[in-house]
Amino acid sequence: MSSDLKNKKLITYRGILSFEIPKNWIEEYDDNDGGTFYKNSPKSGTLRVKIISIKVPESSNIVNTADVLNDLTLNKGSKTMVLPNKNAYKMFYEEATDDGLDITIYYWSLVQSIQFNKTRLVNFSYTVLSEELDSECVRQEIDFITYQVENAIFEPL
Repeated sequence: MSSDLKNKKLITYRGILSFEIPKNWIEEYDDNDGGTFYKNSPKSGTLRVKIISIKVPESSNIVNTADVLNDLTLNKGSKTMVLPNKNAYKMFYEEATDDGLDITIYYWSLVQSIQFNKTRLVNFSYTVLSEELDSECVRQEIDFITYQVENAIFEPL
């Protein structure tokens, strides 16, 4: 694992969710766009995090966190992973073009049920130049982010 992924700092995002990022990554926060985290390097990938609270209609058939993800219009082809803490997430990616550059965006959508009909949805995305996908550093960062999503801690209400 890259040495910058071993030196981590704890992020407690909006007082709701805790996860780690590499210590040398820059942090930026915006009320509309959420949190943005990246290495100060021209070809660095960018991690974005945003939390949404969802009220599930009482008439729905949703009974657990996996059902929430499966019910949303998130990438239907990706598999929902239910974690030991009863949270659930989906990971998927898409390819796009931004200002003439080919990019790949990885998504992790993490769900926590907080009451009978209320859910927290955290969207993580990692955007990287497609030409960098074969880089060992990028592969390690994707694995690192996946681990952080799987081990993220929601603060109690």
